[in-house]
Amino acid sequence: MSAVEISNIRKSYGGVVALSDISISIPSGSFFTLLGPSGCGKTTLLRTIAGFHQQDHGSIAVADQKIENVPAHKRDVGMVFQDYAVFPHISVSDNIAFGLKQRKVSRSEIERRVSEVLDVVQLKPYAARMPHELSGGQQQRVGLARALVINPKVLLMDEPLSNLDAKLRVDLRRELRGIQQSMNITTIYVTHDQEEALAMSDYVCVMYGGVIQQAAAPWEVYYSPANRFVASFVGANNFMALSLNGAQQSIAGTPFILPQASKIGAAKGIAAAIRPEFISVNSATDAADTIRLPVKIRQVSFTGREMAVAAVLSSGEEIEAITKPTPDIIDLRPNDDAVFVFAAKDMQLFDEGITGARLS
Repeated sequence: MSAVEISNIRKSYGGVVALSDISISIPSGSFFTLLGPSGCGKTTLLRTIAGFHQQDHGSIAVADQKIENVPAHKRDVGMVFQDYAVFPHISVSDNIAFGLKQRKVSRSEIERRVSEVLDVVQLKPYAARMPHELSGGQQQRVGLARALVINPKVLLMDEPLSNLDAKLRVDLRRELRGIQQSMNITTIYVTHDQEEALAMSDYVCVMYGGVIQQAAAPWEVYYSPANRFVASFVGANNFMALSLNGAQQSIAGTPFILPQASKIGAAKGIAAAIRPEFISVNSATDAADTIRLPVKIRQVSFTGREMAVAAVLSSGEEIEAITKPTPDIIDLRPNDDAVFVFAAKDMQLFDEGITGARLS
């Protein structure tokens, strides 16, 4: 049974369609992330589920109960906002208790539940403090505790980590995921951060132009993207024009044979894509399925665990490899000749256009 069932949701603002007939099933207890660039519709969808926006048509059900006509405060969902949204004039414990007081919960029950959730978010020593006495990460925990204390059927989170510094963001995302798993609460999470989505989620739903482009497990979204947009937005990727000549293919004048290209017939405007981490630089391998592309080095960047090697093909197309730091790689200089090497099986083919279909 799905915890959340969204059917044919459409939302427009004047002549602009923000959501175009969205239908998704979100399994109970899962961490489901809406991922996409600004303006893709992910926050609109989240706020429609919360009841802050009213859809033009379509239905939303939580635990088999339709809620599209239920006021926001009666939808039994918890919401965590990007900007913390804590009340500055009351203490941490009173912030957390706010929703329970609105629901007329007894005083003893409020004390019990606030105490429990303070333990969950590791804020018990800060219960009496005021929000201005807390760090950004601690304030966001207060927002999370306030959403959890009402025991919602669904937890909604709108880019809750985007205002935090990089290290704190990584630390807190681990904590959020741990809390979600321990409580087994269905969570719908909005972000534009690909790494965050891949690291935290059971399912990633990639959106663009108010349309779901792909919804699947993080591994599948990354390694088996449904179309060119997903392949380009989730992780780094190199796209190059592929020329067809009978059974032979070529990139920037370098011929080779791609077994997967035999399935695409006489299609035109094909883009070949290869992830940077699948490329080695100046490798001596001579395996039968290996593609070797001559390049000119543009820049070599050392990032700690790896090297980013940016180069240019003879066609002028840019291509980047991610590889281990070695003396040979570190010694490469701009305009040096090099060869980028990768397996033909690791290349994917896409039709032309931003959302061009996956061909192989």
